[in-house]
Amino acid sequence: MRSFISILLSGALLASQLHLTCAVPTPRDLAIPPPPADPPKPPKGDGIGPYKSKEASFGDRISKLKFQAMASAADGLGLHNAANNLRHYLDNSGKDLFIPPENMLKDLAGLRNTVQILAQNQASATFKAITGDKGEKAFSSKWTGYYATTTESKDWFYALGGFSVSVTGVVSKTGAKAGTLKYAVHVFDRYNWDNGKSVDIGPFHFEDRELGELHLKGLAREYTVRGTSKVVTVNGFTPGAPIPLPKPKDDDRRD
Repeated sequence: MRSFISILLSGALLASQLHLTCAVPTPRDLAIPPPPADPPKPPKGDGIGPYKSKEASFGDRISKLKFQAMASAADGLGLHNAANNLRHYLDNSGKDLFIPPENMLKDLAGLRNTVQILAQNQASATFKAITGDKGEKAFSSKWTGYYATTTESKDWFYALGGFSVSVTGVVSKTGAKAGTLKYAVHVFDRYNWDNGKSVDIGPFHFEDRELGELHLKGLAREYTVRGTSKVVTVNGFTPGAPIPLPKPKDDDRRD
């Protein structure tokens, strides 16, 4: 009888130990932080003015047809991103447009250099901030301004011009001098047309104000451009070492 009771007690004790073991959560890897909060708007505002704050005329509708034709012309000239962004503006939805930063990095040499330095500095500082030989820590850079020039890419110059870029990631320290880095690149821009500039695309010449008027008349709408790259994993990461950049898939591009 005592042996039977001992067996029951032993079984109950083992079951309770197993239950406690299963109840203890296993540690999870840190998640890569999302993009930083949107950059603040300039003190004087960002954009031409309130949407649909003026009455649209027949001439305004003709003007919109002209810009739709200009988007087609831009496509024919290989300015696919410029055409796509303009069409989204003319579609008049105001919804966010998501673009892959990988394609921008491939086309813009200056942006590649900017992102490389940003990622290296953030990852290296984070690695050094981890005490001991093991541990992990997340990082998130502030937005950094970048301006695409016609020398680098006419497509991105007309598509965005100036925009903001950031990197976020996680550094896992596996030894005193090395570890693993996982990070992503983010881009942000407010797509709008205001006063003081002009653009020539193919046979078309126009003042920025002309396109901006379509927003004021409710025939087009300003919107926000966002983008987050796929995660880049760097095994054997060491502070200061070159960091690979996100690369586009061939089927993500139109040439």
